[in-house]
Amino acid sequence: MRLTGTTIAVCVAACLHAGMSGAQSRPLTLADVLARAREQAPQIVTARLALEETRGRLVGAALRLQTNPEVDLALGNRYGSESRFTDFEIGAAQSFEPRARRPARIGGVEAAITRSTADVEEITRMVLRSAAAAYYRSLHATQRIQLLSAMEDLAATDSSVAERRFTAGDVPVLDVNIARVAVARVRSAREAAEAAKVLALGELKQILRLEGDIAAEGQLTDPSDVDLSGLLAAALQRPELRALEAGLQEAEAELRLADTYAKPAYGLGVRYSREEGDQVVLGGLTVTLPTFSQGRELRAVGSARAARLRAELEAARTRVRLEVQTTFEAYNRRAAAVRILGTEAIPGMDESDTLATRSYEVGQLGLPELLLIRREIVETRVDHLDALLEAALARVDLDASAAILR
Repeated sequence: MRLTGTTIAVCVAACLHAGMSGAQSRPLTLADVLARAREQAPQIVTARLALEETRGRLVGAALRLQTNPEVDLALGNRYGSESRFTDFEIGAAQSFEPRARRPARIGGVEAAITRSTADVEEITRMVLRSAAAAYYRSLHATQRIQLLSAMEDLAATDSSVAERRFTAGDVPVLDVNIARVAVARVRSAREAAEAAKVLALGELKQILRLEGDIAAEGQLTDPSDVDLSGLLAAALQRPELRALEAGLQEAEAELRLADTYAKPAYGLGVRYSREEGDQVVLGGLTVTLPTFSQGRELRAVGSARAARLRAELEAARTRVRLEVQTTFEAYNRRAAAVRILGTEAIPGMDESDTLATRSYEVGQLGLPELLLIRREIVETRVDHLDALLEAALARVDLDASAAILR
């Protein structure tokens, strides 16, 4: 029997058709996966809710008056030697803070909102990275199952041929045993690929909050070229860098807020009273002298925090640049591995299969030698498939590192 690449392709197509007709699964492209992850991933949803909590702080920070008016009332009797009076007094007062305190407070909250927004984007970046990786692993497992299913059919055919030839006395029982082992090996590899597919799709369903059956739609393709300079420029907008920048702005706002505590606060009030039948109206002014509490703690903490964040930001920029460069180099190596197999190994697989089959048919090769050659062919195709997966995962890492995937 001639077992060529065309035969394998036909078997793969049959497996694909059987798989599509046997179960109704929700197909998901990479665009579908990323779009749903942005909307439904639990970590992203939680981060957005936390952002709303931070935004709520702006309501209080924007109030012009941070304290409520104070009203006091006093009532009592005044007893004299010959008379008795009922006296009372009522007063109202409102405290006012220095003018620069409100803008500093609002600036701090706005910086916190910016930092929380960057945190949401950072969580989104990491979730999308995991979702894309799970998608590609499920694609890889699906294509590997298709390849191994085709090879299982061919191995089963070889086993049947070996049994018939053994019955006819053409080959020894060793050929039958070797053919059965080949079938078992391929079946075992296919089951392992099925397990990998279950795990990848299970992870994807957890990220996307999906119930029921899903299927990754698409194919692993040859990697494309990327531009390092563009990646490095995009990496400057990584959410973690913007979060550190916002944290630094928040610390600087705390320093401005601390400066306002070195300025006096004041309050205005009015008081009305009646004493011995006389009515008295008084206006009042209170001034808080910043003698002891001058925002020293807030200033010290803000200064230390600002210094720490400046150092972290500088270190993070260097780390991100090196990460992108390293990931870029790794991706290029993975892409080179795919090109080597795709141009130097894969094109000769069909010819090798054909020549080996002809040699077996004319008696130049025994069944063990034929199966050994075919195993090498299968392993090469699997290696090429694995290389495609590694290149796809490396591209996901590269896009995530450069903040393109977010």
